[in-house]
Order: sequence, then C-alpha cells, then structure tokens
Amino acid sequence: MHRYFAFVLLGASFVLAASCADDTIVQTGSVEVQSNPDNLGDFQSAQTFSVVTSDIVPPESFPDLDDNQRAFTDTVNQLIVEAMQAEPVCLTFIDPEKVTDQNQPDLWAANGVARDANGGYAYECVGGWWWGYWGWYWDSCADWVPTYVQYDVGSLLIPVGLPIVGDPPPDLIFAGLAQSIVGSGGDPETKARQAVQLIFAQWPDPRTCP
Repeated sequence: MHRYFAFVLLGASFVLAASCADDTIVQTGSVEVQSNPDNLGDFQSAQTFSVVTSDIVPPESFPDLDDNQRAFTDTVNQLIVEAMQAEPVCLTFIDPEKVTDQNQPDLWAANGVARDANGGYAYECVGGWWWGYWGWYWDSCADWVPTYVQYDVGSLLIPVGLPIVGDPPPDLIFAGLAQSIVGSGGDPETKARQAVQLIFAQWPDPRTCP
C-alpha cells in the first residue's frame, strides 16, 4: 500500500490550526491560497480525489507523532474530505485503502502541520510628570514602553496535486496555508474546520454539487 504515497507531510509537531474567519469567534491570523493557472484543465477534468494518511505513507517519511497529534492529523484529513466533497469543489472521494494502480484518484490532498515560536514588541502607555507653561503636570500617557512578547504560531498547510507518475515528486497545483497564534480563542477543531473551509472556498474551478 505504501506505493500510493503522494506527499511527504510537512512538519512534525502538533498544531492548533488557523483561519481568518470572524476574529470575535476564533481570533485567528491569516489564510493564503495559491494555485497554478497552467493546471486549470486538471481542475476542470478532475472528478475524484483521495487523501494521504499514515496508513499509506512509508514510516520513514511520516513525522514522529504521538497519539494525540496523530488523532488531530486524522481529524484534519476528515475535514479535507468533507470540504472537497462539498461546494465549490464537488469531487468524489476514493478511500485511500481502495486506491490501486487501476483505481487512481484524479487528485491527491494532504495536510502538513507545524508549530513555531515567534515574537514581537508590545507597547504599553505609561504616565509621567512634565514641565509645562503653568508648571508641572501629570500626563497619563507620557511615554510608550516596549515589552518583548513571545508566542507560538501554528500553521496548517494543505497541498493538492496530481498522482505520481514515475519517480519525480507530484505536481502540486493548489495549496493553502493557514496560520494562527496558538491558544487564541476557539478550540483546535473549530479553527481547523474554518481554515479548511476558507482554503477550499478559493478552489479555482468552482462547481455546484448535484
């Protein structure tokens, strides 16, 4: 079954996935999507898809995940399946275990998760005394004091590509990247669901499902 491996999953650690939906709900960051216009014909002709799972990936190519991380990856895969069967994608899912040389999907999807530390400066307004024309006076915001803040950034990458033909890596024709500050409002599955939906909302060949 390992011969049907299509992508090397990116990242080796657990992530709280992101979306750029209503910040009052999930307080997340950004979603970026890229597609190759030269592959528009591949989008238009595609009817089926499958997803890369740990069951079909060679052990040396799959990140070393614990049970919780693997469960989250499986959850994201299921969200991808749901999104690619719904509008505007409307493709038919082929279970990876049913993929054979004769039963290849038109497109493969995968998910890569990662988590990294980032940082920046937050500025706090502080008061102070100033000498003015009428003497000393108190200014409640006399100065801005910078404070360095470190935070975790979670990333969710979803690449979609054509089936492998021969030894070269697959031709990626679509990819979405969602990022968020880990721990900012919303549970991980809610963030992941909204991220996946926002990514596939930008599918280059929008369809109406039967």
